[in-house]
Amino acid sequence: MGFFETLPADLQGVLRAVGEEQQHQAGTLLINAGSIESNLYFLVDGSVTVDGSGRAIGLSAGDVVGEMAFLDNRPRTADVLVDADCRVLALDREQTFQALSAQPLLLQTLIEGLLEQQESRLDAEAREDQRSAGDYVDELAREALRHRAVQHPYLAALDAGDLPDMAFALADFAQHYYSYSAHFPRYLTALISRLENPDHREALLANLTEESGEYDQEELDELREFGVDPEWIVGIPHPALFQRFRKALGVANTAVADDHIEVVCWREMFISTLSSATPAEAVGALGLGTETIVQRIYMPFCSAIAHLGKLTPRDSVFFPLHTAVDDHHQAILKSIAADFATSTTGRADLAKGMYKALTLRDSVWNWLYQRALDPGKV
Repeated sequence: MGFFETLPADLQGVLRAVGEEQQHQAGTLLINAGSIESNLYFLVDGSVTVDGSGRAIGLSAGDVVGEMAFLDNRPRTADVLVDADCRVLALDREQTFQALSAQPLLLQTLIEGLLEQQESRLDAEAREDQRSAGDYVDELAREALRHRAVQHPYLAALDAGDLPDMAFALADFAQHYYSYSAHFPRYLTALISRLENPDHREALLANLTEESGEYDQEELDELREFGVDPEWIVGIPHPALFQRFRKALGVANTAVADDHIEVVCWREMFISTLSSATPAEAVGALGLGTETIVQRIYMPFCSAIAHLGKLTPRDSVFFPLHTAVDDHHQAILKSIAADFATSTTGRADLAKGMYKALTLRDSVWNWLYQRALDPGKV
C-alpha cells in the first residue's frame, strides 16, 4: 500500500480536489536538484528514481516524492528522474496549506505522515552513507548554505539595496531580530546542558565567554584587520552591541511583552528544539543550521548598512564582528557534529535539527521581506 492510500478518505478527497494531475514521459526530470519549487507529488502510476545524497531510490504508484521541500520550503536536494511514463498528482504547497487551513486535524495528519516519510528516508540515507563523519558534516554544512534561508530574496534585496525604504527595512529588522538574537547565550547554554562529553561542553563554554565580550589577542588582531577597533567590543556583550545598532537607527528599546508573535514563535520553537530534542539534533540546529550560516546571512546587512550611509562603523560593529571571525565558532560546532555523525541515528538527527532551524529562519525572513516590500501596510 502506497503512502497516499494510508491517508484518511476525506483527506484524500481534499488533496485530489486541490491537486493537478500531470503526465510525465520516461527520461524526463520530474524534479531538478537545486530548484526552488516546492510541489508535493503523489505517483498515480509509472515509476521514478530519486537520485541524491550519493544513492538512488526507486518509487512507484502510491508513493510520495518531494516531501522534503514541501515541508521545509527549501530548494530541492535531489533529481527525480521518470523511469516509466507516469501520472502524478501535483500539490502546490501554498494552495494545499490554504485548502486545509479550515480543517486543522487533516492538515496535522498530512504533516505528521510526511514527517514520518522524511525521517524514514533520512534514516535510510544515513544507514547507507559511506562518507566519513567529517565529510558528512561538511556536506550538511554545504546544504545549509544552499537553503532558501541563506539564499532568500530578502537577503538579496538588502545586499543590492533594492527595497522601497532601506531605512525602514533596517530599522524593522533591528526592532524584531533583537527579540531572537539577544537570547543567543540562552540557546548556547541550553545546548551545553544537553552534552555529555566534557570536551564538547568546554569548547562551547569558550564561545559563551566570547558572547559576553571577552576575546583573546589573536582574535582582536584579526578584527583590527577588518577595521574593528577593540575598544568598540571588549567587555561588551553581543546583545548590547546589537542594542547599539538599534539605537543608532532610532529603534526604541521595547519590553519583552511587545515582541511580535512571529519572533516569539521562532524563539520558543528554537529553544524547544535545543531543550527537548536529542543532543545530536540540538547540535544540528545550533551548529549546522545556525552558526554555519552566520557569516553568509549577515553579509547582506553589512551591504545594506553601507547603502544607507548613516551609521558609523562603531554603531554597526555587530555585523563585521560576526562575518570576520566566526570561523572558529563554526569549526568547533562542526567538530562536535562530526562526533555525533559516527552513527546512523546521529547523522539523521543532525540533519533533522539543521533543517528545523533553517525552516524557522526562512519563515521569519518571509515575514520581514513582505514588510520591507510594503512599508505603508506595516
